[in-house]
Parts: sequence; structure tokens; C-alpha cells
Amino acid sequence: MSPGWALSLSDMERPAERGGGPLQAVDRLAGPAATYGLAALILTLPLEFTSVWLHQQLSRFVLGVTAVAFIYLVVRRRRTVVVPRTASVWLLAAYVLVSLLSWAITRAPGSSSSVLDVVAYPLVGLLVVNLAVTEGDHRRAWLAFLVSGLGVALIGSLLYFTHTAIWTPNPVVAARLNITFGDPNITARFLTLCGCVAVLMFAARQAPPWLAAAAGMACAAVLPLTLSRSGLALFIVSVVLAALVAFQHRRAAAIAGLILLVFAASTTVNPNTNMRAVGAVQTLVAAITGTASNMSAPAGAPQGGVALEDNRKYLVAAGLRMFQDHPALRVGFGGYQHALMTEYHAFLPAAPLSQLDTLSHSSLVTVMAEQGVFGALIFLGFLILLAREALRARQRRDAWSAWAVIPATLIVPIFLYSQFEGRFIQEPYFWLALGLFYAADFRARQLARQPVPAETARRAA
Repeated sequence: MSPGWALSLSDMERPAERGGGPLQAVDRLAGPAATYGLAALILTLPLEFTSVWLHQQLSRFVLGVTAVAFIYLVVRRRRTVVVPRTASVWLLAAYVLVSLLSWAITRAPGSSSSVLDVVAYPLVGLLVVNLAVTEGDHRRAWLAFLVSGLGVALIGSLLYFTHTAIWTPNPVVAARLNITFGDPNITARFLTLCGCVAVLMFAARQAPPWLAAAAGMACAAVLPLTLSRSGLALFIVSVVLAALVAFQHRRAAAIAGLILLVFAASTTVNPNTNMRAVGAVQTLVAAITGTASNMSAPAGAPQGGVALEDNRKYLVAAGLRMFQDHPALRVGFGGYQHALMTEYHAFLPAAPLSQLDTLSHSSLVTVMAEQGVFGALIFLGFLILLAREALRARQRRDAWSAWAVIPATLIVPIFLYSQFEGRFIQEPYFWLALGLFYAADFRARQLARQPVPAETARRAA
């Protein structure tokens, strides 16, 4: 048996973190830091605006402290490191390796941040797996998620009615509600994820009903104010999906219906959101048919030919041409933007570069363009195996099934959003959800491997 799976039943509970001697004071600090660090990380993840004052996002400092505390406890033998070794994990590792090899061969200018992401985020996911040891850890993490979603939505309401903003890093989207995030589309993605968690936690009776309902309805009310076309469409799809995969269908349907009712009301009463809702339908049609529709620019956006065009049209077209021209090595990991602005600049509309999007908005097209057939097949294989493992986790219906279903469900809207707004492998919430899924699945598999006591077997017989 591989070391990653060789845990005893006693290891299922949190190892004792008390110690004596000169390091006793450090032990007392490191233990709570590792225990509550995951919840603290989840609470601070939405606070992207803190980078303005701290030069780094606050969540990164929290992540650093938590990681140091965990490593210290491992050295002190208060914690152990586990590595899930399911089929999807191996394909994910292969994808990371292929990405690094692709980058090493091409070394496209401007690709350093992409390389850093593909190296660092898997380590974050592994840390999450090792922090979420007990059911209490999972419950605390998802409660923190609901609290963060409710908090962001309440702040967004305040900003909307007072006509203020915490920050406006991009003047083009300054009239749209981005709240604590740098991009209103990413804000819509986060609010959608929170709505899904509200449905699943309420249905599983793992959260106070008032918290789940308040968080879900608040996110539904505020999301339309981001004027995100993808958000207006995918919020409905995601909430319905969460209701379908929940174990308690009646409870899930009740809260999902309430959330969607609030969402419909918020969309209907605002003329701007009405217009964007029509654009949301056109966005889905464009994604399915490969054609673009003219859409109104948000208030305050630069007016002109480019502002009225769907930028996804030329971004996807350029990516597919890269895939066609370089089927083996492609343009190299992280090289899409450089290739678009150089060899494939003919796909860019005639407009000042400052008014154009040059980052790929479709994660699947990005993989095809940057890593070719081989990278795309590994990427799709990982998603297929992950989906199979998630379905098996749900079918087990054991104590860990609910904690596996919640994060697995979130990966679906994250992937769907990434086809319109980019950021899949680079999305922090993807690695958070993936880590929590693997943590729950790991514990369930380990529990299933434990021998059944003779007395229990006799009673079952």
C-alpha cells in the first residue's frame, strides 16, 4: 500500500498538538494557526483590494502563516502529510509537468506569472488537503465561505446605494460593481459559487438555516449589479445544478427557488441589468454557435467599434488558429498573449491597444493554443476522471459524501465561467474546491479500508 493511503483509523482524527519544553509556546500558536488557518484563508480570499495597501493580497499573508504553522507541526510530528493518489491526481500532475516542459521549450515573453501559478497553486491545493482533516474542518471551511459571500454581498449593496467604490483598478469597468475584487466578472463568479454553497449546505443541514438563506439571497440580489453577462446566465445554471446534486431534494429545491426568485427580482427592477440579461443570452449563443452579437457597452465604457463587439470572437478565433498552425508544441505555456500581439496580431480589431482584450477568455481554447493536442487531451482526461470520482463519492452516501459533493459541484461553474472569462487553473477557488474534494474523498476511502470489527460484522449479519 502506498504511504499516501497508509493511515490508521486513529489518524482520521486530528493528531495531538500539545507539547512540552521550550517549544511549548510555539506549539500553542502553531496548533490553532493550522486548525483555523483554512477558514481564515477563505474569509480573506475575496479581499483583492488589500493589495493596494499591502502590496500583496491579505490572503497571501494568511496562507503563508498557515503554511509555516503546518510545516512546523509536521517537523514536530504533530501532523502528517498525505498525498491523494487517485487517477485524476496523476493526470493533474501530468498536466502540470507538460505545462512546465512546454514553457521550458518556448519561454514566451510575459509567461512567468503563468508558470508561477501552475507551480504554486498545486502546493496550495495539497496544503488544503492536509488542513481539512476532520468533518469539523470541512464544516468550518464552508461556513466561512458563506460568511465571506454574505459579507461581500452586503458591502456591494452599500457601495451601490451610496454610489461609492472601494477601488476601480480598470476604468473600463468602473461603472460596474466589482466590490472587493479587481474584476466584476470575477465578483459574479464568486457570488455564484456562494449561491451554490448556500443551497448545498442548507440541503445537507450543515449550516444555520438563516446563514445559508441570507448568503444565497444576498448574492442573488447583488450579482446582477456586476453587469456580468456570463454571471447573469451561469448563476441560474449553477444554482439549479446545486439543487439537482443535493441529497435532500426538497430542501434544496426550496432554497434554490427562493434564491432564484430574488435573482429574478433584482434583474427585473434594474433597466441596466435587463439589457445585460439579453446580452447574457447572446453570449451563450455566441459560445455555442461561434458567432458574435453586438452588445451594448456598460455605462462609462469607451464608446467605439471595439466596445460594441464581443471580444471573445477574435480571442477564440486567434486561439483556434494557433492550435491549427502548431498542433504539437503550440505557442508554449503562457504564450497566448504574446502570440496574439505578434504573429497573430491580424486577428485584433483596428483600435488602440488599450481598448482591446489580449488575454484569452476561454480556458479550453487557451490550453489548445498553448499546449496543443497532447496538453488538451491530458486536460480533458483530468476533468473526466475527476467527474467520475465525484459521482462515485456521491453514490457512496457515507458521512463524507456531502463534503465531497459541495466542492465537486463548485468546480462545474468555475469551469463554465472560465470559458467566458478565463481563469481556471489560475483560479484560487478552483484549487480550494479541489483540495477540499480530495480531502473528503481521501478520508472516505481511508475509512472504507479499515477492517470491520467482528462484533459489528455479526450485528450486520
